[in-house]
Amino acid sequence: MVDFSNAKVLDLAVHIVGNKSKDEEIILTETSSAIVDDATEQYIKEYFFSSFNFELSYQFTHETSVKLNEIYIYSSTIFQSPNLLVEQSINIAKHLYEVSTHPNIKKGELYIAYIKDCIIDGYKTNAVGIFKSETKDFYIDINQLKQSFSVSCKKGINTKKLDKGCLIFDFDKKIPQKIYIVDTSRNDALYWKNDFLRVIEIEDAYTNTSKVLNMCKKFISKQSDLEKTSKVSFLNKSVQYFETHDNFEVDDFIDNTCENEDYCKAFKSYVQENDLNSKFEGTFEISKHAVTAAKKKIRNFIRLDSDIEIKIPSKINAVEEVIEQGYDTEKQMRYYKIYYTREK
Repeated sequence: MVDFSNAKVLDLAVHIVGNKSKDEEIILTETSSAIVDDATEQYIKEYFFSSFNFELSYQFTHETSVKLNEIYIYSSTIFQSPNLLVEQSINIAKHLYEVSTHPNIKKGELYIAYIKDCIIDGYKTNAVGIFKSETKDFYIDINQLKQSFSVSCKKGINTKKLDKGCLIFDFDKKIPQKIYIVDTSRNDALYWKNDFLRVIEIEDAYTNTSKVLNMCKKFISKQSDLEKTSKVSFLNKSVQYFETHDNFEVDDFIDNTCENEDYCKAFKSYVQENDLNSKFEGTFEISKHAVTAAKKKIRNFIRLDSDIEIKIPSKINAVEEVIEQGYDTEKQMRYYKIYYTREK
């Protein structure tokens, strides 16, 4: 759990970072940016914190040593000497500029903040926040002029739409290293996560649960010889397994989800190819939050060329018992027959 209710933004530096490959500029500040009042700080905190998913956490990585990771170095220096925030924020901005070479990367404001009194997993600690604003919204501004009003349009930042963000918590012995990120863009080759921050997911219950459910989706999408009812049935059984069990165990999962012998062999081979047994040592704790998130992305419906969709709730695992597929020789068309007890 992460709590920012009593958090305070003690220092803030703002820079402008463009796309290096387009010869866009980088503008570096030499002083901290003042937060003029409490109301402004509240909106800044909403902008900085509200977009994060605190279920999925990350840690720094590097091919040689994590201590050579640039953001690890700069953020560690800020934690040790908060008065060096502006100096280190310049290093962070320059590093971001150097990796901003993908053609789809947008120019924007870069905020580096030192945040005090955050609560993470029950401990009070501090954080370094790195945030980038790339998009602007238009707002209507109303001003009273004696007995009339002027209406104008202004361009600004929507505090509920953070484009890119990173929260790094102080590396205290009491708290395992945890980093959280936001990246709403899908058109810039994930440079924020892979090139700038250089982080990898921490393999915990949430990550492991998400990975296996995604693996199930990928496996079923490759089975071209299976009827769609069988595919949906497998996905529904997979979700039900995760919803009704506290721990995942590979062989038990296969026994609960596979019925067809050939199909079962194919899935076991897929498990071996992905080396699941060694990755999770055969078992891991299931995250119910990850199951809920994964369910929203599972296509448990059958789409027909007549633009009709048959949606099958995840609670139905024996799909073939309620939906029958056939072929009408007279019409020379395929059909689905749906069984039910009563209409609702």
